[in-house]
Amino acid sequence: MAEKDNLLVNGYRFGSYRDAQIAEEEIKKAKYFETKLTGKTGRSRLAVYNQILDKKVFQTPIGWEYLKYMQEEMQGLGIPEEEIRPIPMYLTFVHEETQATEQPVRQRIRPSRRNDLMRKYRITLLLNVLLGILVVAMFAITIKSDNPNILNYKNEIVNQYATWEQELTEREDALRKKEQSLQTNLEEGNGTIENTGG
Repeated sequence: MAEKDNLLVNGYRFGSYRDAQIAEEEIKKAKYFETKLTGKTGRSRLAVYNQILDKKVFQTPIGWEYLKYMQEEMQGLGIPEEEIRPIPMYLTFVHEETQATEQPVRQRIRPSRRNDLMRKYRITLLLNVLLGILVVAMFAITIKSDNPNILNYKNEIVNQYATWEQELTEREDALRKKEQSLQTNLEEGNGTIENTGG
């Protein structure tokens, strides 16, 4: 019996202890707002009322009662009824069973969703194939390129060193030939000088 009393708040019996706690907090919030709004104009009350609705401050019938009280107060202070937003209900009170007539509607909705998914699948498949072709083309261009890259840098470097080595060998041979010709010229020149001098 004590547990049922814990669920009773301001004439309402709640289904859970947590809901009852929220309702008790909403009583405190309503008292707080009322002390702050005492003596305020209808427009001030309307601004606070709209903020309360936007922030979803009240979630139980306790809070909704306070919101209804605020609506009546604002109307009494000259705020037109069409300017006062209705109190939103974020839950369903009556659970209706699905009727047999609603079944075909679901079947009509389903194929369009399937078609939508198939269309998205085809688009992504086409994009993936296109990207694959682009990657293959990039590799083909890279392999056939004359510039060194990550795929052929070793061959390029080996070829470059081989070319340098060949050039150096040719220069060394040319230097040796010049050296020999100079040496033979010097020897011939020394021999003629010795003959004339002797």
